[in-house]
Amino acid sequence: MKKITTIILTLLTLVLGQAFGQTDNNGNPVFNSVSTSEKSVDDFLLISNYYTLKNNIENRQSSVFVSENPTLDQIEKSAINLPSDFFILTKESKMVVMVMLQNDPKLQFMTIEMRTNQQSTFACNLIGDITENRANEIIKEKYDTNATIENGKLKFNGKMFKIISNQEIEKAVLALIKKEKLNKKKPSDIIIPSKSELKSFILAETKQGGKLDFFTEIKGKEYDGVQIKQGVFTTKQSVALYQWGRACFDIGVNTVEDTYDIFAEHQGKPVNERDKEYIKAGFYKEWEK
Repeated sequence: MKKITTIILTLLTLVLGQAFGQTDNNGNPVFNSVSTSEKSVDDFLLISNYYTLKNNIENRQSSVFVSENPTLDQIEKSAINLPSDFFILTKESKMVVMVMLQNDPKLQFMTIEMRTNQQSTFACNLIGDITENRANEIIKEKYDTNATIENGKLKFNGKMFKIISNQEIEKAVLALIKKEKLNKKKPSDIIIPSKSELKSFILAETKQGGKLDFFTEIKGKEYDGVQIKQGVFTTKQSVALYQWGRACFDIGVNTVEDTYDIFAEHQGKPVNERDKEYIKAGFYKEWEK
């Protein structure tokens, strides 16, 4: 499954890189996202996803990096212009079509048939300035302490933005799928595992001898010192937790909170705050920035 998941992540980022020209210095596209929901559509599964501002615009490893400390104007520009929501249509866990809502230069849908990599664009009748997911993130991350959401509008950076609701976007995507018969496309050979399958894989591979077992080899030496950067030292246990958190991100775990839950189940008890910090550092690749 690890190989399958890696292929999925690589393919998605490559496809998006081709579509938007978003690549890092090595030519590899990086645009981090999280899954938000799943919906059954006949014998298909529609997976909703959201491109976050966090871990992208302030992340030097992201292709949409702006600044480690972006200004409100920079955040506003990113929030309005960068793609926000995309959807993956799957059948029996196999990827069929990806549908993305493009914001710039205008609101429209871009689709990619995963079996052939054929790209198409379609007009949409959505009206608004910013998606609901993006507006909610702006409030959650407290980019602007004066930001508010009221009556379907986001007040941010001294301006008002009409919100396009998740319900409106999903309705438009489902209508597009029906109109363009996207659900009649043949599935690709690429399998996208469910959250439960990812969790089961990680738990199995974290056990002794597994591909994610970074802990057995340091048993009895957990608190030995090791240098991770010039003049920066930590313990082998901390490095192991970092590696495990990073692996979870690379495999496709949705959020850092999900990694805490998985590790808690692995060790049979809640994760303490110190261990959370190292898992989180790995998940966000903080030692590599």
